[in-house]
Amino acid sequence: MKNHKTAFAIIILLMSAAFGLAQSEPNTAKFNLSKDKVLYVVGYAHLDTEWRWDYTTTIDDFIKNTLDDNFKLFEKYQGYNFNFTGSTRYAMMKEYYPDKYQKMKDYIAQGRWFVSGSSVDEGDVLNVSPESVIRQILYGNDYFRKEFGKESNDYMLPDCFGFSASLPSVLAHCGLKGFSTQKLTWRSAVGIPFNIGVWEGPDGKSVIAALNPTLYLSQIPARLDINDVWVKRVEDNGAKYGVFADYRYYGVGDMGGAAREQDVINALESQNNPDSKIKIVLASSGQMYDDITAEQRAKLPRYKGDLLLTLHSAGAITSQAYMKRWNCKNELLADSAERAAVAAQWLG
Repeated sequence: MKNHKTAFAIIILLMSAAFGLAQSEPNTAKFNLSKDKVLYVVGYAHLDTEWRWDYTTTIDDFIKNTLDDNFKLFEKYQGYNFNFTGSTRYAMMKEYYPDKYQKMKDYIAQGRWFVSGSSVDEGDVLNVSPESVIRQILYGNDYFRKEFGKESNDYMLPDCFGFSASLPSVLAHCGLKGFSTQKLTWRSAVGIPFNIGVWEGPDGKSVIAALNPTLYLSQIPARLDINDVWVKRVEDNGAKYGVFADYRYYGVGDMGGAAREQDVINALESQNNPDSKIKIVLASSGQMYDDITAEQRAKLPRYKGDLLLTLHSAGAITSQAYMKRWNCKNELLADSAERAAVAAQWLG
């Protein structure tokens, strides 16, 4: 056990040095969450790049629809914005829809389309090694910086089947501030530790985590700004921890696309009303993590340990010997391929 902890610490130290340029921008808080009551509403379209379909379907239908459907909403509703993850999907856009890609880049520059999640794709984080997660962030945010001059400060995994205790340490050492998922509503082994709080890794490093943001395909009700459930959640967080904030997904899944038009209308009509009980902010997936100050962060509830599901994580993928064997083979093959590629490059 001691050797494993030592090895983990060495990997983290080496890789955190490699992320010196991947730190998120300095905190420029937009809201004073010690008194402003804010619900961060994150518009999102979940896309399983490959699930019950092939890559051709993803490229021909789902990627194209994600671009076109959001363009229509951008043009019709000035206040609408959108979050999308996965640098590999952006690379598909660039290769197969170059004209639409350029149009999307304009919306990114305007701050209406947000690159989110920091990763190459929304991949599994249970079977894989910490190095794999580090590479997701390294290559994902590197693509975002080179293509858009932007990067993400969060790791967004709405639909993955459980999360290991080491994940917050890895994310924090990679310069990320936040993590979100809706999957703990799928029979979490430890329940949902908090709505928003601090998830701490084995070495004491941590990220702010939004662990109960509703389903990513949830609908926005009319007048969300006076909705009893969400007003209570925001006010309870303020009363208990001094941070009057909470975090909510809305959108569609699992085939990409854009938010339903009525949800956009309801979200926009929930803003800036004279009788509002909370502020509704259509936000990037990472804005809340920037707005929470270090002093406020210290007051949030904390959790340390695994976040597993009773039916889909410890009781499914990671318990199967054949899955572990295949994953081990994949890791060995990937390592061999990388070594061979480096040697080939050196040899010209």
